[in-house]
Amino acid sequence: MTSDEEEYYSSDQDALDGIENDDEDNRNWPSSSLPSCQVITKESLLVAQREDLRKVMDLLTLSEKHARTLLIHHRWDVERLLAVLVEKGRDQLFSKAGVTIVEHNDLARLQSSPVTCDICIEDVSSDAVTTMDCGHCFCNDCWTGHFIVKINDGQSKRIRCMAHKCNAICDEAIIRNLVSAKHPDIAERFDRFLLESYIEDNNKVKWCPSVPHCGNAIRVDGDAYCEVECTCGLQFCFSCSAEAHSPCSCLMWELWVKKCRDESETVNWITVNTKPCPKCHKPVEKNGGCNLVSCICGQPFW
Repeated sequence: MTSDEEEYYSSDQDALDGIENDDEDNRNWPSSSLPSCQVITKESLLVAQREDLRKVMDLLTLSEKHARTLLIHHRWDVERLLAVLVEKGRDQLFSKAGVTIVEHNDLARLQSSPVTCDICIEDVSSDAVTTMDCGHCFCNDCWTGHFIVKINDGQSKRIRCMAHKCNAICDEAIIRNLVSAKHPDIAERFDRFLLESYIEDNNKVKWCPSVPHCGNAIRVDGDAYCEVECTCGLQFCFSCSAEAHSPCSCLMWELWVKKCRDESETVNWITVNTKPCPKCHKPVEKNGGCNLVSCICGQPFW
């Protein structure tokens, strides 16, 4: 090993050692590299989601739509949701998540007479308007257009009311009914987004990173820095979704992969653009002139 190589190796190793020391918390892997976990298939996804919904519905005496809004806001973390309830109270828990609960007779009173839609400024009959839980009332055509735009923009998990500065989340059943009347395909996409939010927005659940995708997801209730195995046979790090790499931390693994990739690209460039000296075997790049080149060791060659 030359002095330059020794210097490069030493500085690189020092950098990795520093990362290792600074990342102690990230290296606290559990004693078992493959902890017990739950594999969620396409068929069991709805069941897994309903289990968490039922917990919140029973504890807070809520409808499914309001429980779903609360869980999506808190990334499907039931424990975190209950902690906020204890710490800040029911009213603040609901207001932060955009949950508004009013009596049904209040809604009936709001829709008992013709109204002027504040969006399209058209007079519409009471059977052509919809009032959300927050009390804001607009015509069905304006509501439908609002919902379609949000769904197409990928914002369908928590669609807010159209009223200015209203934080309330719209009723998912009303969204589904209004949109499906004219665009059943968009309504189906809306239902799929709501179902898959259990994985997309859940800190405890991740899609299996298999290629091609097996369709499964993995739920881990314990330490996020662990390695799991899907029923498709793939083992991966739950924290970074890379291949299993314990006891190496995620950051060190990322740097190591990058280092290997950079070195591979360097080797490819050297292979394409240089020739080895026949005497000292060091790579030599021809940078102009005739085909005769001279190595730094003094050896000329073609």
